[in-house]
Amino acid sequence: MLKRALLPLIALLPALAQPLLAADDNPFPFRKNYPDVKVIETDELKAKFEQYSIIDVRSPFEFGIMHIKGAHSVPVAENPFAERIKTLHKEANKPMVFYCNGHTCEKAYQAAIKARQMAGVSQVVAYDGGIFDWAESNPKLTSLLGKPELDPKALISEAKFKEHVLTPKDFIDKARAQAQAPVIDLRDTFQSDGISLFATRDIRTGFDMQRLKGILADARQRGQTVFFYDASGHQIKHLQYFVEDAGLKDYFFMDGGMVGYYNMIRAK
Repeated sequence: MLKRALLPLIALLPALAQPLLAADDNPFPFRKNYPDVKVIETDELKAKFEQYSIIDVRSPFEFGIMHIKGAHSVPVAENPFAERIKTLHKEANKPMVFYCNGHTCEKAYQAAIKARQMAGVSQVVAYDGGIFDWAESNPKLTSLLGKPELDPKALISEAKFKEHVLTPKDFIDKARAQAQAPVIDLRDTFQSDGISLFATRDIRTGFDMQRLKGILADARQRGQTVFFYDASGHQIKHLQYFVEDAGLKDYFFMDGGMVGYYNMIRAK
């Protein structure tokens, strides 16, 4: 019971920081929080591309969707992070660049600090433009869904992304109106345990891409709309590439995920 009571409170924590970010017009709002971390801009990284070991510190799912060509996947949240960084540094003997999703993602800065303090690598920088800035500027040096180069036409615009994002209220209303449509809960087990938006309909897949592929193929064949929600809305921009690649055109994401839902409830 205590676990179930605490989960909504835990899910709300990321939302509490959002007003602070929204009030900051700085395109890189976290740089001031990490003054000791040197950053590198997109143009400089492109010019010195071969001189660095490039480390993607996001989740394996995000890396699998899109990453900088030749980057190593070393999630900063993994326990063997420091050991893997030591090994990679020994093998390449190059300065290291860490990147994540960009602008409002702190993982690249955190990884640079951990690499210095825990792995003893002194020459580290953060590329805080992130994967989306890089993909837009350097598609030939970007891998998308396993393809060695990104076709610029495959980039999903912000306008197209927003076409498929609904407010929590509209998401729930639209899903309820389509009673046979699949509702996909993308959250990890510890996030979803005991909490469900559609108790008898939610399909809990996490980011099991093989399972998702089968569900999307079935929905496409049946002509069904598919509804997706995650923990905080941070994963859906990546997932959209996978959904589009699967040929599904009728789908919606819930803005802000469960955090957005709790914010809606709190505002009532």
